[in-house]
Amino acid sequence: MFNTKKMIFIVLALVAMLSMIYLTPEMPGLNFKGKVALGVGIFAIIVWITQALDDAQSGFLIIAFLVLFGAGKIGEALIGYSSTGVWIVVLGMIMAACMGDTGLSKRLALIIVSKIGKSAINLYWAISLVTLIMTFFIPSLAAKTLLVLPIITSMGLAFGAEKGQSTLVKGLIYIVTIAGTMYCMGIMTSHAANPISVSLIKNATGVDVSWMEWFKIGMPPALLMGLIATYIIIKMFPPDIEDISAGRDVMNQQLNEMGKMSPKEIYAFVIFIATLLLWATDKLHGLNATLVAMLAVAAMIAPVPTQVMTWKEAEKKVPWNVFIVYGAGLSMGSLLVKTGAAAWLASTFFHPLLSLDVKLQVVIFIWLMLALQVLFTGAGPKTTALTPVVIAHAIAVAALPANAGMQVTAFVLLVAMNMLHQYLLPVSNLPNIIGLATEEITSSELIKVGAIMSLFGAVFCTIMVYTYWSWIGLF
Repeated sequence: MFNTKKMIFIVLALVAMLSMIYLTPEMPGLNFKGKVALGVGIFAIIVWITQALDDAQSGFLIIAFLVLFGAGKIGEALIGYSSTGVWIVVLGMIMAACMGDTGLSKRLALIIVSKIGKSAINLYWAISLVTLIMTFFIPSLAAKTLLVLPIITSMGLAFGAEKGQSTLVKGLIYIVTIAGTMYCMGIMTSHAANPISVSLIKNATGVDVSWMEWFKIGMPPALLMGLIATYIIIKMFPPDIEDISAGRDVMNQQLNEMGKMSPKEIYAFVIFIATLLLWATDKLHGLNATLVAMLAVAAMIAPVPTQVMTWKEAEKKVPWNVFIVYGAGLSMGSLLVKTGAAAWLASTFFHPLLSLDVKLQVVIFIWLMLALQVLFTGAGPKTTALTPVVIAHAIAVAALPANAGMQVTAFVLLVAMNMLHQYLLPVSNLPNIIGLATEEITSSELIKVGAIMSLFGAVFCTIMVYTYWSWIGLF
């Protein structure tokens, strides 16, 4: 449907791109191919921020413009689709759907919630635990949120809570949407932005970050941050219902109605456990996380008596628009690096930082990524657009004699993990949108909570730079 406002933004994006390519003067360190890559990048950021184009539309145009204006050949413009990062997003959505369709995720949540007793405070921590456990098994933040929130809203009905008025229900929703996002910082396969970062790092440096390496760096801080966030949310939204027996009874009833685990459910559970073990031991057997996920999906759709789902069913679970836009974004990121545009951007805007202590530079980037959350509708687009520049800057920092031995990968990973801090606005994070859709929380309330949690996340990760991340030898 025609939309005047969107058309204005599309024209603006096109004008900005063409101006960058053809109207800017010659600049040292930036050749014509670099201008094209940068111009297409500007176009992408504008249409992503304004949502003037659907994901698939923007993805197709990014690829076409990279080729038509000369940033690279068609093979280079399509290279993003061979990335392990974009494929694990697709495979992760199928795995999440399998967990949901078999009832395995619901059973897991109900078992934990049904064991908490009468205390409302215990319910907060139980939901946080459910969210944490699902972070390991469900390679999709949105899917995890969609699986847990219906349980919370059904409990609200059991409590007799008035929609939009219960502080208990509000607090539980924020634990899922915010603490649930923070936990994703520790698991490479839990959020689309994480494998995208890994792919961009590999394309630029040749270094392949393993699942276990990411876990070692990210999980201890992510776990502590998520738990502290849960505590803060409890203090912000103390329970207005002290005795939650009614809700627990509803959970027990639902669990009884599910009956014993079906053969299909057991089969899916075994596959998920095997997948997690293979991810955690990737250094021993050398199997890439994406390959493991591919084998898991192949087992789930295999024509066996306990087949979890058919391929016809599985393909409907895949957000192909996301596949198109992330693949295009990775291609764009690759050409930003290859043409030297990313290095030019880094040297132009971040050159004054080069003389600073490396830890301080990481902290500055953490806070910069936090501030830029207002411009992006999710960590995925932000990661795709900004990580190539962070990589170029890290390479420049490591090239200085004073920083001999600096780990470029570590620098970029720490900044990439902090791309996930997208809590401030309703459109900053898909879980925010899902949470608002329950009508239990309001936009103004979300912005207040998001602001507090954004500051907390950045402060916490700043402390981690000088403590845990230094202790494990990243600096």
